[in-house]
Amino acid sequence: MYDLLNTGLVFTQSENENDTPITTNYVISEYARIKVHAVNQLIRRYKSEMKSLGLNAREVPKVIEKNTNGRPKITYLLNEKQSVFIIALLRNTKQVVEFKRNLANAFVEVKKLLSKRQVTHANSKPITKTLGQAIQDNPNITNKFAYSTFNKLIYKHALGINTNQLRKTKGIPKHDVINDYLTVDEQQEINKIKNLVISLLNMNLDYQTIKQTLENLPSNQLQGSK
Repeated sequence: MYDLLNTGLVFTQSENENDTPITTNYVISEYARIKVHAVNQLIRRYKSEMKSLGLNAREVPKVIEKNTNGRPKITYLLNEKQSVFIIALLRNTKQVVEFKRNLANAFVEVKKLLSKRQVTHANSKPITKTLGQAIQDNPNITNKFAYSTFNKLIYKHALGINTNQLRKTKGIPKHDVINDYLTVDEQQEINKIKNLVISLLNMNLDYQTIKQTLENLPSNQLQGSK
């Protein structure tokens, strides 16, 4: 799981901007200061209510692992509504009240972050479209794989790694869109390099000249272009 804001309270199952923020039975146990067995009992006792509050009406998502003693360890993955429901069943001790507040804030902040990434991603689509058009309009770019080649070049100069390396680093599935996994800063850096490449393409420069131009720019000048 990914703790995007290092809250220790709310997670996502990947770095995808479309993931649903979740918490777990172990988080509730730790911060509400009750045994995880008691949390699990509540989840099972109110199984139908929990399922009705989830994205999957058939079951409450969970991960089953083995403890060091070989016994199964069940981690329930609870969305915001499910976690609020379970915590509402607990006694309002000082620890529980503080946990409620902190968890609510964490869910809000993680959702804001994911939403900001989605907006940044959406705003980058016209730039991507313009890049494709600039490649198509450049008479010195004839390679049918030119867009992919330029894309790898852009990522390399914006983030220091190419698209294949980025997929491996972020654990991005083969058929998923890379942009869905980018942070706001990463997306903005890529957009700035794309705009620079678009300008060079509009000058009818070929790929090698554009590549060499990027490589010859000092890092601080590249950042200024960004």
